[in-house]
Amino acid sequence: MAGNTINLSIRLESELKSEAEKLLSDFGMSMTTAINIYLRQMVREQKIPFQISMQTRTMNLETLAAMQEALQLEKPGIGKTFRNIDELREDLLS
Repeated sequence: MAGNTINLSIRLESELKSEAEKLLSDFGMSMTTAINIYLRQMVREQKIPFQISMQTRTMNLETLAAMQEALQLEKPGIGKTFRNIDELREDLLS
């Protein structure tokens, strides 16, 4: 297998490379070994070997929607405001 190897060049942020190399060193492996493991797992499973999602973006959109709703409730006559917790309790219990 060693005779059938090629060189692969990739561009990384220098900080990401440094952090990854430190972690991989703690695992006792090189960046080359880690990339080979990743590619072998991908080929074996015929998929990316971890979940890729837009969850963070979705949460941000949900937060933005909630903030827009809160701004709408601030308009006069739409929502209620209270000066203190006692006023809020009184309204809730009425």
